[in-house]
Amino acid sequence: MKKLFSLLLCFAVGISLLSAQPYRGEKLSRGFVGIPTEKGFYMSWRMLLDDKEDMAFDVYRSTNGAKAIKINNKPITLTSDFLDTEADLTADNTWSLRSGGKELATWSRKGNEPQVPYLTIPLQVPEARTVFGSDEVYTYKANDSTVADLDGDGEYELVMKWEVSNPKLPPASGYAGNTLIDAYEFDGTRMWRIDLGHNIRSGPPTTQFLVFDYDGDGKAELCCKTADGTIDGQGNVIGDPTIDNRITDKDDPTYGKVILGLEYVTVFDGETGKALDTEEYIPTRYPLDSWGGWGGNGLTDNLGERSDRFSAGVAVLDGKNPSPFFVRGWYGRIVVAAWTFTDGDLKPLWTFDSSERRWAGYSGNGNHSVTVGDFDGDGKDEICVGAMTIDHDGNGLYTTKLRHGDALHAGDLVPSREGMEIFGVHENEESTIQFGTPGMALFDAKTGEILWSAAPGEDMGRGVAADIDPRFEGAECWSTVSADRSPYGGLRSAKTGEVIARNIPSSTNFIIYWDADPYSELLNATSVSKWNWETETTDVLLAAEGVIANNGSKSNPCVSGDIFGDWREEIIWTTPDFKELRIYMTDIPAENRMPTLMSDRMYRLAIAWQNVAYNQPPHQSFDMVGRFEEIKNKNNK
Repeated sequence: MKKLFSLLLCFAVGISLLSAQPYRGEKLSRGFVGIPTEKGFYMSWRMLLDDKEDMAFDVYRSTNGAKAIKINNKPITLTSDFLDTEADLTADNTWSLRSGGKELATWSRKGNEPQVPYLTIPLQVPEARTVFGSDEVYTYKANDSTVADLDGDGEYELVMKWEVSNPKLPPASGYAGNTLIDAYEFDGTRMWRIDLGHNIRSGPPTTQFLVFDYDGDGKAELCCKTADGTIDGQGNVIGDPTIDNRITDKDDPTYGKVILGLEYVTVFDGETGKALDTEEYIPTRYPLDSWGGWGGNGLTDNLGERSDRFSAGVAVLDGKNPSPFFVRGWYGRIVVAAWTFTDGDLKPLWTFDSSERRWAGYSGNGNHSVTVGDFDGDGKDEICVGAMTIDHDGNGLYTTKLRHGDALHAGDLVPSREGMEIFGVHENEESTIQFGTPGMALFDAKTGEILWSAAPGEDMGRGVAADIDPRFEGAECWSTVSADRSPYGGLRSAKTGEVIARNIPSSTNFIIYWDADPYSELLNATSVSKWNWETETTDVLLAAEGVIANNGSKSNPCVSGDIFGDWREEIIWTTPDFKELRIYMTDIPAENRMPTLMSDRMYRLAIAWQNVAYNQPPHQSFDMVGRFEEIKNKNNK
């Protein structure tokens, strides 16, 4: 079905696409930034939810300290970007963004700065350390990150995990180094460093760090799993630093693991890194052999493998206040614990445990990631852990029983349907092949009704749902398999599940809004590409040099999202020496303007959980094509 039909349907029922789930928890600045390009100096800035539709902007430039002059010929009303084609980039320049004669923001650039298409954040690389009980040295590399306003100034800061060179997945024995978490201003000023200590085993499934303003004071906090010996950003130790719960017997199959002792959840002050409150982690890992089930390969263990698989996120469970939540277990038993943080007090809100009889059928349906949204339309968020969703009150909403999978995408994937949809891929391997579970499926986000499925018994490791073809309504879905390799491959319509192209895009990873149209581009490793629906090939738009992606074959950036500038998204990668982060923004002139994607609640929460386990890209709650059409109609009035 053509997309025009879905747009007309939306207008007919009076659905507003401008702010489907507004989020007003942050008082952001204009996010005014600029980069040099071959055609001039390109600048863009945020539109906010409260901006008037006809708000006009002017850009002024001061060169070498001279009086600022206006450089736009007419007021800027249709976009929130501008290209200065006459700037002398060998001189010192300051650009001023103004509206109604009032200065809103400035951006300065020295004439001796290199003319590169990115911004930089210098990092303070931790010194190498020695592995416990040996002479082996481990080092640190910049890894997963997130952004939040830590000091309440309306500007985002960056929080980043330093990954050790010897991380361990739960099945592996041996010691891992200490995980560190840093906070940086975007000019490279380090605000604090937290050392999670020797009782937190470093590895992708272990440390999920959630940065959000939980108590509504305008400054974000950090919430994560801690243990005895964790050192906060002020040098204070949590618990007893003399306790060492690592297994030291090399003949023990759990050698090097942490399967004993207390586990904690701590909220840290975002501005100082100081630990504000610490409570015992819910649930405990015991008994170790209680975490198996029929997800994954259907096996279980008592070696701290299934018990140490974690994910996490942030959800507005009461419709007003953000709550951190933590998930333990993916393949079998799944326990989700939600918390509240108010007046400096961290308290448990509710706990969902799939081992309870009333939740029979929920076990084994977890993913390596989560997604959060108001899936049932009651103004309160639900938590989708994979093939199961938990209601805002901690009760099970539904389970599709499609079992464990990796990739997970939720949003208004089929605009002509009421509500949202969820697309996921699923594993079928070893003893679980017999179940014939679909390798991919799309289901109703409110009810769990499976709308279509494909590839029974196939093992689909990755999959994406994104609107990349304007000829068909809503999103397109694909996994890592083309139709030429498998009858279950190809590019599929989210609405019907039918194969619309035998070939698939060159990547099955992240997505991003990069050019000026409402369709998603593809973000993989260190490049941005666009699906060419006419030739069924992929065209490269950006090939970044001098940077690397994270997490091995996952090839994700440190973080991507609408960090500043207009509604298009930015990408942060690290350099190979980990001495700096580089921030890439589009320099493609916009065709319209809209409030920052961070003002959509579902999208903002997705930025908070993006670093969790197997990183997944953010999705907004509304249909972008519909939003474009609405803006176009308003501009034409």
